[in-house]
Amino acid sequence: MMRSSTLKWAAPIVLAGAFIAGGSAAIAAAPWSSDSQGDVTESSSRSKPARVDFEARKAEMQERLASRVESGEITQAEADDIRAKMADRKAKIRQRIGQR
Repeated sequence: MMRSSTLKWAAPIVLAGAFIAGGSAAIAAAPWSSDSQGDVTESSSRSKPARVDFEARKAEMQERLASRVESGEITQAEADDIRAKMADRKAKIRQRIGQR
């Protein structure tokens, strides 16, 4: 009689353990960008990125676009279109900020 009672509880416990292990494995396998892994305390301590950081990222993006054009991956017209879209987005964001 004691044996069947133990068996009743063993299956749910093993199943719960499997779910927990599977969830942990899924979280561990989730892709992380390299940006999210660096300087967590620095980025969480300030609300907006510094102007210098923004300018550095903008320059890096311009360099990547230029290298893609040079390699033939995209045309100059496509690169110009990307730059125009980014400028348009920036203008829309500034307009929304100004409306607050």
